Formats: sequence, C-alpha cells, structure tokens
Amino acid sequence: MCLAELDRADVRYSPAPVATSIDACSVATPVRVTAAGIAWNQPGVVSCGFALALDAFAREEVNPAARAYFGRDVRLIRQFGTYACRRETGGEGRWSLHAAGRAIDIAGFELTDGTTILVERDWRGAGAKSAFLHDIVHRACRRFGVVLTPDSDRDHYNHIHIDSGPWKLCEK
Repeated sequence: MCLAELDRADVRYSPAPVATSIDACSVATPVRVTAAGIAWNQPGVVSCGFALALDAFAREEVNPAARAYFGRDVRLIRQFGTYACRRETGGEGRWSLHAAGRAIDIAGFELTDGTTILVERDWRGAGAKSAFLHDIVHRACRRFGVVLTPDSDRDHYNHIHIDSGPWKLCEK
C-alpha cells in the first residue's frame, strides 16, 4: 500500500532490500530514493513511510520557503546519508534512526538558478541563505521527531539531521 502511495506522489524510487542479521537494522519497506518532491544528489535508502514524509516536507515546506527567500524552487537536495546500520554518535547506546531507514542528513540545497546553500558554510552567516536554513529547521521541527543542527553539537557542524523517531528534540 505504501509503494502505491509513492507512485501516486511521483516519488522516484526502486525497492531496496536491506540484508542484515541485526534486528535493529531492519527497515520497513525499504526503498532507494532518487527524488522525493525534489531530486537528491545521490540515492538514499529509507523506509517507504519516511520517503512519503520527506516528499511532503519537500513539496509543502522546502520549496515554499525557497520561493519566499529566493523567488525560485529547490532543484536538488544535497544529502550525506540515509540508511546506516549503526548506533547513535559514539557507537554505544540506542540505535540510530538511520539504522531503521528513518533519518536523513541534509548538507544543503541547490536552487533552480544554480545558487547553492550549504549548511557548513551558510548556517552561521547573515542574510537570506542562513535565514532559509533556519526556517527549514523550524518547519522540520513541526513535522519530524528529532532535528539536529550545527548548534546541536560538533558532529552536526555540516548538516541538518532529520528523523521520524519516537523522541521529540528540536535543536534550532
């Protein structure tokens, strides 16, 4: 049923079996996504449900914000990673939502005119690029469980982590 919803939403994906012997690293209906509302710079494996959430976020939040700040849409989301069978930072403790295909690390965006907005370079700056990134985080916090930024810790100096876990933590 979820795959049919991806088809209706025009998400570009293919099934992506995730072979693992670790229960914590199983993904519910894994898909390899190349575009969810907006094209991605590289394919990423996520759960079908998370792909739908990212598609809605791109269409209903990211592009409207880009239009408000820059008068154009986002052509590309630059992401560092999605599925990874690993624990949270430090390698101990609870499993990362990346291990369940329910997290993405966004490094930046490219607008239709070629303008790039990078978290590492533009997060702390002044002006429209920084304001756009902070607005995206604010919008993500309304939709997702955990949103981490360069202000969260050193591990997130160059990306925005978004996940759909059961915890609520928004580090704006």
